[in-house]
Amino acid sequence: MGSERSADDLWLDAMEARQTGETLTFNLLREKTLVANPEHPDALMSEVRELFKETGPRGDRPTKMSLADAAIGLRKCRTVIKIDPERDEAWAIGGRLLVDELGMFEEALNWWDQRRSVEPTEVIPLVEQVAILTEFGEYAEAADRIDNIFSEGNDMDKPDPRSMMRLRTLSEQIKRAATKDVDFFRPQDPDDDGWIRIKAFSGRKPTTETYWLFFFVMPLIWIEAILINRVMPATGFATMILGFLIIFASFLLGSRWVKSQVHKLNRPAHELTRAINSELTSGLICIPESMRESKLYSTLRERRAIAAMSRHDKIVENEEKMGRKWKLSMPEWFTHSEEE
Repeated sequence: MGSERSADDLWLDAMEARQTGETLTFNLLREKTLVANPEHPDALMSEVRELFKETGPRGDRPTKMSLADAAIGLRKCRTVIKIDPERDEAWAIGGRLLVDELGMFEEALNWWDQRRSVEPTEVIPLVEQVAILTEFGEYAEAADRIDNIFSEGNDMDKPDPRSMMRLRTLSEQIKRAATKDVDFFRPQDPDDDGWIRIKAFSGRKPTTETYWLFFFVMPLIWIEAILINRVMPATGFATMILGFLIIFASFLLGSRWVKSQVHKLNRPAHELTRAINSELTSGLICIPESMRESKLYSTLRERRAIAAMSRHDKIVENEEKMGRKWKLSMPEWFTHSEEE
C-alpha cells in the first residue's frame, strides 16, 4: 500500500509527459489520476478539453461530439466548479455545452446566474444571459441585464472588445424590437404570422451577404468604375481621388442595402431557428410536422451541433405539444445584495 502514489503526484507526471510530447503516457497517467481521485479537477478539465479538438473550447463552429459526450462533459464541468468555483474555464466550457452543444437555454440562464453568485463583477455571465433573453424575445429582461453592466456606480468589470461588440449588436436588436408592434415571432402560437413567412420560404436555403455582394453589388461597382474612367479620364490626382470616393461610397451604400435585404430574406430562417431552440429548451414540439420535410428545416439542422440535434430528435419522437402560453423559464436573478 505504501507504494501507491497520490493523484496529485500522478498528475504531475502526466504534465511532464505532455510537455515532452508523450501523448500515450499522458493519457495513461491521466486515467490513473482519475482512478486515484475521480474528482481531480485538472484531470477532469483535460478530458473536457478533448471534446473540443476540432474547434477549441471557445470555437465558433459546432463540434461533432455526440450527445453522450456532451452530457459527460457538462457533468465533469459541474464537478469541477463544485470543487473549485473560481475555475473560469469550467464555467465557460459548461456554458457553451449548454447553449451550443445541447440547446438547453433555460439551464444556461441558471448556469450563468450561478456564476454571478461566485463572481458578481464579471461581465460575461450577463452578456450570455442577454443573448439568450434576446433570442427568446424577453427584451425587457435583456435590457435590465444590459443596464446592470453599464449603470453608474456599480463595480462591474469593463466588457472586453468581443463582449462589447456582442452587446452593441444585441442592443440594436432590442431597440428595433421596441419600435415595432407585436412583431416578434412566437413559435408556440400556431396562428402567428411567422409561420406564414416560414412556409413561403421553406423550399430554399438561407442566403448570405457574400453571395449578394458578389453577384449584385460588385458587378454594379465594376460598371460604375468603367463609366467613371470613360466620362472623366484620370487627368490628375484630384480626379483619381474623386473617382475612388464615388466607388467607395457606392460600395458602402450597396453593402448597407445588401445587409437589409439579406436580413429580410433570412427572417424566416431566423424564426424557424427560434422555433427549434424553443423545442430544444422546453422539451416540447411546436413546429408543424409538414415543415420538418422542408429544405429550410433540413439546412438549419445540418448547421447545428450533433448533440443538440440528437436531443431534438428525441423531443420530436416524444410528440408532446407546446402550449400557446409557454414561456422561457427564468431564474430568480442574482443581485449584489444577495451576496451578503
